[in-house]
Amino acid sequence: MNQNYHTDIENIEKAVIKVCNLIEAEENYKIDWKYYPEKQLWFELVSCILGSRVRFETAKACTHHLKKLGLLNLSNILKNPRKIENKMKKELRKPIYPPLVGKIGNKYRFPNSRSTHIIKTAIEIYTNSGTTIKNILRKHQNSREARDILIKKCYGIGPKQASLFLRNISFCNSLAILDSHVIRYMESLKLKENIPFYNGNKNNYLKQENILSEYAKMKKKSLAALDLAIWVVMSLIQKESIA
Repeated sequence: MNQNYHTDIENIEKAVIKVCNLIEAEENYKIDWKYYPEKQLWFELVSCILGSRVRFETAKACTHHLKKLGLLNLSNILKNPRKIENKMKKELRKPIYPPLVGKIGNKYRFPNSRSTHIIKTAIEIYTNSGTTIKNILRKHQNSREARDILIKKCYGIGPKQASLFLRNISFCNSLAILDSHVIRYMESLKLKENIPFYNGNKNNYLKQENILSEYAKMKKKSLAALDLAIWVVMSLIQKESIA
């Protein structure tokens, strides 16, 4: 392995730690999940359902679009689930993502399945279980336990999206969102074991998360802040390489 490779990796790691320091400095200013109204928790959860195998920016834009049209109103969903589901599908088939070039927008990749997932999740949490997202979180304050129960009750999400939801609402800082950017970083630093990454297998996800957790402890950083810092740095590197 040549010297330039080692230098590049060292510089990337230094950049990650610098970004991580900035993220940790901002953590005290985040709103605690206990102060979120239920409708905001629902909005964040829907955003994560829509974000599975979809760019973060696209998922957020689509969530805002559905909210603007009143299609995320829980009362309406629970009263007329099929009607709202059909409207969601229709809207998500449109090029609603903010344009990248001129007036051309992007269509959402999974309009039918994700609309169904959103409706089924609302019914499971609020009707079948007779609870709320906030009550679920109050009852399961251990981070991995909370993630597990969300995966069971929410349709269309696995460990990655459930972890993203919990991080976005500042529920904990001990879970990782292992997307392709983070895995690429782990591979570059030889952190990743020679086992398949996730691919629907929860145990594989947990193994990789534990490896990254040990790395975070070695660097004396929170796992969530380090994970986000890696995503930021590796995303920028990818954008520069494409450009």
